[in-house]
Amino acid sequence: MFETAKGMIQSRLGKVVWTIAAISITLARLPFWLVYYSPQNLRQHPKWTYLQAIMHRVLRILLYHSALMEVQLPLLWEPEIQKDRFANIEPARKDIYQGVLADSNIKPATTGGWWFPSPYSAKVDEEMRIVLYFHGGAFVVGEGRADARFAATTLAVNLKAKVFSLSYRLSSTPTCQFPAALQDAVTAYQYLVDLRTDAKQIIIAGDSAGGNLAIALLRYIEDNKGILPTPLAAVICSPWLDLASALETTNVDQHASNVTDYLVGNFTVWGAKAYAPAPMRVDNPYISPLNHPFFTHAQLWICVGGLEILCADGVRFAENMKKVKGNKVEVHIEPYASHAFLYVGNLTGFESEAKHAIKSANEWILETHV
Repeated sequence: MFETAKGMIQSRLGKVVWTIAAISITLARLPFWLVYYSPQNLRQHPKWTYLQAIMHRVLRILLYHSALMEVQLPLLWEPEIQKDRFANIEPARKDIYQGVLADSNIKPATTGGWWFPSPYSAKVDEEMRIVLYFHGGAFVVGEGRADARFAATTLAVNLKAKVFSLSYRLSSTPTCQFPAALQDAVTAYQYLVDLRTDAKQIIIAGDSAGGNLAIALLRYIEDNKGILPTPLAAVICSPWLDLASALETTNVDQHASNVTDYLVGNFTVWGAKAYAPAPMRVDNPYISPLNHPFFTHAQLWICVGGLEILCADGVRFAENMKKVKGNKVEVHIEPYASHAFLYVGNLTGFESEAKHAIKSANEWILETHV
């Protein structure tokens, strides 16, 4: 019966009806929340501002209903949209896509992304770093343009770099599960290398699912030595590291930090099921890297919010990576922040925490780089 009801909601008419109903109910409840969260002691955390309390409630509702309807949002790759900053990228040469990327059904495809604050120029920006950024969204939502503006700007300013935000294929689209997003990541990375940029000028960055993708790219580079050069570093915020555990809604909805985070169980279940193809185990190192440390020549900087559900996983992964001989790893905690505060900090009210975290990342990279 539940599956039948869910199917009705996910039909075209069902989505329209459900969206109208959800918006109506949310608007009816909003006045209550506006009053309820006025006292400091009634907010999700006493250190939070009024805006942070309200926006976390709104985001929870948005994610819950998005997952219930399993929305499919088109990627806006049209060159006429901000054409001065958009880059359309064709797949690289075939030998770049080896191992887990050599899939019989999912092939490398044309991808694209946006430059922030302006396109990289080999002549003008020769000495500047480039950041390859992967947005969050559980691999099922996000586009890397408007949603990534705050993150990309924060990275550009504090890492003193040009940022390329990739609009990778989403697994909410049919036939775009793993390894589609990783194929796109490899395509984009090769594109940056081909801009005559020394790989040691490139930093990989990502939030949540994008952090997972960044780690997978580092692993792929190490697993296929000589195919792609190693970047300088990876700056990863709130990485989603254990999709296997995300298959159970209770691991999110009954988590001790559930009150101070906006993640909801049905959203992570949707993302995990959509991303992992049926023949592949969800605990595969490329999908759930939490308990699968590896060596990387790149410096690895991981930040998490102290009040987010994925905080312990981020710290645990960093500690696992530190145990691998030769790795340079640092973990940074913003004590009162929630999930993916770099990606959505402008919405959740953690702009200053995001800026502080990335500034700290830049200082560590400079101190550690030899």
